[in-house]
Amino acid sequence: MHIFRSFRISRIFMNSTIAIGNFDGVHLGHQAVIKKAKEISIKKKNKFGILTFEPHPKSYFSGEKQFFRLTPFREKYRILMSLGVDFMLNIKFSNEFLKNSALNFLEKKLVEDLKVTTVVTGFDFVFGNKREGDVSFIDKYAKKTNKFKFIVVPEVKKNPKYKVSSSYVRQLLRSGNLQKANSILTRKWRISERVIEGEKKAREIGFKTANIKVDKYCDVLRGVYMVSIKIPNKFGNKVFNGIANYGIKPTFNKSFPLLEVHIFNFNFDIYRERISIKFLKFIRVEKKFESIVKLKDQIIKDINQVKNDRLLKNN
Repeated sequence: MHIFRSFRISRIFMNSTIAIGNFDGVHLGHQAVIKKAKEISIKKKNKFGILTFEPHPKSYFSGEKQFFRLTPFREKYRILMSLGVDFMLNIKFSNEFLKNSALNFLEKKLVEDLKVTTVVTGFDFVFGNKREGDVSFIDKYAKKTNKFKFIVVPEVKKNPKYKVSSSYVRQLLRSGNLQKANSILTRKWRISERVIEGEKKAREIGFKTANIKVDKYCDVLRGVYMVSIKIPNKFGNKVFNGIANYGIKPTFNKSFPLLEVHIFNFNFDIYRERISIKFLKFIRVEKKFESIVKLKDQIIKDINQVKNDRLLKNN
């Protein structure tokens, strides 16, 4: 999949079908937009591209501390490539980009630069300076000018209780409801980061862990999780099982959140290795223990619970 960082693209990717959106999480709703765009591109026999933005607009306006990413760029790229996208425009979201009016975005970027034949968006897409553009704006422009065909994909509803949106998935992850979050994502939520050196507190009580600093895009409920792990550079697609704790280690009076992953039956040096961690099930919330002994006893119970869980055996 080709990546472009601006609207200046190779000629072979012009006159394409373009799906536009942030696609953070690439959940059921996003997949519906992508599927529709791909169907159109196959029918028209042209290329199929995704137009998205970095950083995520919500992250740009509110800051990383108030907003966390479901799929950082590396993960989003992997998912989009698996969905058969031909190319991706990853446009920098900045003050300069915000100066574009909605009309300028359509006329200059989509028509003049990209020469799009078809544009596909979700029902709630907004764009342009002060968010002046929406699907109605695009629809009117497309019908008036005949410069491209515009398709709006309606809201996807899994069931009356499930709101299919990135915001709702974040809400579910913050409350520990992995099962529902994963059902909307259609896959197990995961993160990918490099292992850093920790204080080796877990090792001192008999549990070696891989420490991951994930505060930039991880704001899940603090507590213990059943996880599966991949370490691509050293072990390819081999899957390891384990248990992870995300939190501040209140028993040790720490204040900075860290993800600590204990990999079962594993004794290799993986410092600085990028590892992928799938979150399979929430086990319990983080708590402060009266003593290190009681903490150790609880960790043993957690590990035994995870190892005996049918979900881990079937993963």
